[in-house]
Amino acid sequence: MKNILWAILILLGFHSAASAQTNSPIYLTGGHLVDVIRGEIYEDMGVLVESGKITGLFFDFAYNNNLIPQDAVRVDVKGKYLIPGMFDLHVHANPVVAGINIEMERFYKMFIAGGVTTIRAMSDDMNALLLQKAEIDGARMEGPHIIVASFPAFEQAPGFPKHQRTDIVNNTIEARHKVQDFAYQGAEWIKFYNYGDAAITKAVVDETHKHGRKVMGHFAMLGAATASRLGVDTLEHTVALLQNALDYEDSISVTNIGYYRLFTMWPRVNQKKLDAIFKVLIENGTAIIPTLAIQNVVADPEGISKRSQHWFDFYQQDIYDMFTNGFDRVPTAFEFTGESKWSHESILEQARQMARFVQMGGKVGMGSDLKPAPPLVPGLSTQQELEYYVDGGMTPLQALRTATINSAEILGWDDRFGSIEIGKQADIVAIDGNPLKDIRSVYNVETVVKGGRVYQVEELKNSLRRK
Repeated sequence: MKNILWAILILLGFHSAASAQTNSPIYLTGGHLVDVIRGEIYEDMGVLVESGKITGLFFDFAYNNNLIPQDAVRVDVKGKYLIPGMFDLHVHANPVVAGINIEMERFYKMFIAGGVTTIRAMSDDMNALLLQKAEIDGARMEGPHIIVASFPAFEQAPGFPKHQRTDIVNNTIEARHKVQDFAYQGAEWIKFYNYGDAAITKAVVDETHKHGRKVMGHFAMLGAATASRLGVDTLEHTVALLQNALDYEDSISVTNIGYYRLFTMWPRVNQKKLDAIFKVLIENGTAIIPTLAIQNVVADPEGISKRSQHWFDFYQQDIYDMFTNGFDRVPTAFEFTGESKWSHESILEQARQMARFVQMGGKVGMGSDLKPAPPLVPGLSTQQELEYYVDGGMTPLQALRTATINSAEILGWDDRFGSIEIGKQADIVAIDGNPLKDIRSVYNVETVVKGGRVYQVEELKNSLRRK
């Protein structure tokens, strides 16, 4: 009889030992709870999860045993530090890379292995992404919560490079129609690219907000301050900040030097000008998603590969083979004439400025800008980004907030995610080490709870590892 029951479970798609889905309550026992809102740590805590939500937080002592349901599944996290499930707000979840079909569930599980339980994603097949979101929400596929952003990004003519990355709109009427179309399809965020005047941008923001969505984008030509005043919700990368923060002799048009080369100008920033831009963003509640780690794909491709290679065997074989055979992460965008290697100082300067922005009262969110191929790895790239922030001067708590409560607030979901509190979604990561003392502790993910599913990360990694 027992064998028959197991056979039925297998036929119904019962998940592997790497994760356990249960309808019973879950009780995390003996962890040290990291309160990312107050910056406190509460030791020896018990966390009760029922129907995918946190319903109890209390000291894990014998006198509280009566608070634990008898049928609760106990998960031992004794001595581990419990942080909220982390976010990645800039993911390219394309189902095909260089002609290779991506095993999307494998890709999504890699986020879970790195402690990332929520992503904001784009895809050149938005319908496929919407279906994957529905599969995950319905527990028919494993992966993080997905917030869908529109793709391709659109902008006003002339686009760069318009034939590959963008849809072109020529006036405000076309811009509003484009927003309406994306909203109708199911996009929760609308993405703009580089080129757009104030009238086009205002139309995009107005129409997007009218439909209850939000606007993300580069806005390199318009500039961060103008985009912020027009109501843009998040600035992706840091390029929009720089155009109006350089001295005259350093001000070079993006049209002339190329969008990505502008990043190399960061060590020449005029602090007074940049601070004035920061103040505008703070006044208007515009957040920045810096995506610093991705810049190493150009600045230090060998270095980022070495730092990530211990995760490369989680990729499917043909994707790994493609990478080792010289896959170019962005085949056209980085072709510059006479440009030397990117400076590490440029990336570190951006990290310093993000720390300054936070100190001034600004909001920074977490994003990676990765695709389903090396050298940036889902989950691991979030951990690497946090290390950059601390190197740039953020405190470990400020850095951790970028990947938790800040990102939840940016999404407008801080009543559901981003901190470990009663009533919120049970997205919890158990790590070995105190992240408020050493942010590198986030690399040591041992257990992940996403809603009602418990993942033992070493088992999850073993299930992903190529045999």
